[in-house]
Amino acid sequence: MSERNRAAGGAEPERDPLPPSMRDRVPFLLYRAAELSHFLANSMLARIQLTARQVGILTLIVEWEPMTQKALGDRLRIDRTTMVSLIDDLERRGYVVRQRHPRDRRAFLVEPTESGRDAKVQAVAILDEQQDRFLAPLTQAQRKQLGALLKRLQQPPEPDATSDMAEG
Repeated sequence: MSERNRAAGGAEPERDPLPPSMRDRVPFLLYRAAELSHFLANSMLARIQLTARQVGILTLIVEWEPMTQKALGDRLRIDRTTMVSLIDDLERRGYVVRQRHPRDRRAFLVEPTESGRDAKVQAVAILDEQQDRFLAPLTQAQRKQLGALLKRLQQPPEPDATSDMAEG
C-alpha cells in the first residue's frame, strides 16, 4: 500500500492480473481460458483417476477406431514420449491393449477394452459437468455463439493477401 493510501486509510486498488498489452489480446485470452478449462477438467477427472489427455485417447479409439500411437499423438498434438507414458498407464489399468498392426509389423494399434469403454462413458459425463461449470458465467445464447465462433477459428487461415502481392 502506498504511503498516500495508508495515510488516507484506503486500500491500494487491486491490480489487473494481466499487463496492459495482454488484456485484450484474443489469442492470449483463448490460451488462458483453455488452460483454466484444462485444469478444471483434470481436477474433476481425478475422481476417476484419469487426465484429460487420457480421456482424449479413450474417446478417439472408442468413437472412431483403434489407431497407432503416432496417429493418436498427431490428432491430440501430444509428443511421442508423453504419448507412450499415457498409453502405458492406460494399459496398466486395463483400459487399452496394444495389438500388432495387421499391415505394418513395426506398429501397434491401441484398442479399448470393455473397462476402457466404461471409463470413457464416466469421463464424458464428468466433462459434461465440467463444461457446465466452466461456462457458467455465460448465457445459453452466449455459449452457442462462443461454440460457433471457436469452430470457425478451427479452420485454417486464408492466405495473406499482402504476401500474395509481394510474390506477384
